[in-house]
Amino acid sequence: MIQFFLVLVLLLASLVGLGLIIGSRLPKTHVAASRVRLNAKREAVWKILLDFENYPNWRMGLERVEIIQDKQALPMWIEVCSESSKIPFRVVKAIPPKYLVTEFAQENAPLSGRWIYELKEIDGETELTIIANDWIFHPLFRFLFRCLLPLHTAMDVYLMELALKLGQSPKIEHLQIKQQQG
Repeated sequence: MIQFFLVLVLLLASLVGLGLIIGSRLPKTHVAASRVRLNAKREAVWKILLDFENYPNWRMGLERVEIIQDKQALPMWIEVCSESSKIPFRVVKAIPPKYLVTEFAQENAPLSGRWIYELKEIDGETELTIIANDWIFHPLFRFLFRCLLPLHTAMDVYLMELALKLGQSPKIEHLQIKQQQG
């Protein structure tokens, strides 16, 4: 029985070590973009994007959103998935109703990121593009995020949920994947 646990511990340590080695060789940054066309006016989509308090009504997995005041008087909120999972975000720049930049606002985290939302009105519909710029500092997190999750996953889920909120079937497009060493 002790041998079994020893082998299990060695196997887990080896997997973590392998993840650290592979992760240390992966780029720390990546850029990816997803786009969806929504049958809604740009102003209506903009209003939904900035209505952080109501995110739990249409985003799966969110228990609630806590609105807090940022030091620079920019909108800031915490997405609460559970009491042990609270993720702070803030608006960095907003040009209504066409351009929004939000970022992950947790200090000293193993990753950080920024989403750029571009809204274009085309024939009475809105083309929404999200560009994710992510920085993953810890090699083990880089391994887990790059090898186990496709780069577009979070954006695609967000866009899918937004389309469903608007009563539409989402047709999501992946635009680019650009990775940089750094």
